[in-house]
Amino acid sequence: MTTTKALWAAAAMVAVTLTFGSTTAVAQPKPAAPAPAPAGKAPQAVIIFLDRSAVLRDSAAGKSMYVQVEALAKKLETDFSPENKKLQADVQALQGQAAVLSADARAQKVKEIEGRRVALQKKLQDRQAAIQQGLANSRTQVEGALGPILEKIMIERNANLLLDRGLVVLGSTQLDVTKIVVTRLNAALPKVTVTPVAPKAVAKPPAAPAKPAG
Repeated sequence: MTTTKALWAAAAMVAVTLTFGSTTAVAQPKPAAPAPAPAGKAPQAVIIFLDRSAVLRDSAAGKSMYVQVEALAKKLETDFSPENKKLQADVQALQGQAAVLSADARAQKVKEIEGRRVALQKKLQDRQAAIQQGLANSRTQVEGALGPILEKIMIERNANLLLDRGLVVLGSTQLDVTKIVVTRLNAALPKVTVTPVAPKAVAKPPAAPAKPAG
């Protein structure tokens, strides 16, 4: 019998997925126009880099997102724990009655409990999806606030290339703009609200009209 423990663990895991995504792509603000390069030569790269994970880990907005999602995951467990315990108790009771029930009665009980288990799992998955979507929306807010901040810093530094810190093997700390980005993000967006978004119900296609007899 599948329990909901793994599902609750998955819901709690959304609290530690505060990243800008799994790819190494960096938001692309409009860089300052580089000085014209001599004919036939590429413009000289002026590089700065950013630790995107640290921005969300250390910023006020990122911390508030973590706290809210963790609370939502705990509430999910609290809300569904009674139903799950009742389901497990009924499973144990059925196991104790198996010897005295007829085959039909036992099959009916199993079918009823399995239906409840599937329904509970669906509700858990829907709540998890709602939390994930709420987190994604909040992350989009943060990324929207970061765009102008990064654009302005690139202009200030006369930079034409922004790299993720994970791509940099060695580099001067003077090129790392993470701390200043966090400071400016805290001023621009001190908090975001993670609001779960219920998944949209899939509309069933209309039933085909019955064919006339004959």
